[in-house]
Amino acid sequence: MIHLREIWDIIQTHMPSERWVPLQEIYQIVERYGDLDAEDFEPQSPSSDIPKWKRNVRNVLQYRKGTGEIQWDGRARYFLP
Repeated sequence: MIHLREIWDIIQTHMPSERWVPLQEIYQIVERYGDLDAEDFEPQSPSSDIPKWKRNVRNVLQYRKGTGEIQWDGRARYFLP
């Protein structure tokens, strides 16, 4: 299973820094560059079809937003300052 630190490293390394990036594009980046395994694709909860790794991406973004390492526009887009 991919770790939160790995997700943040992928975001820092591969996310464009010159523009606001939609969450869906961040998912694509993490899926492309992350070493996702079967556990990552399990549902995030019994009542959801969303895979665990996407929840973990959101958790990373939420935490880094709080530390000021990434900005959020309130409309599911993020910016690396």
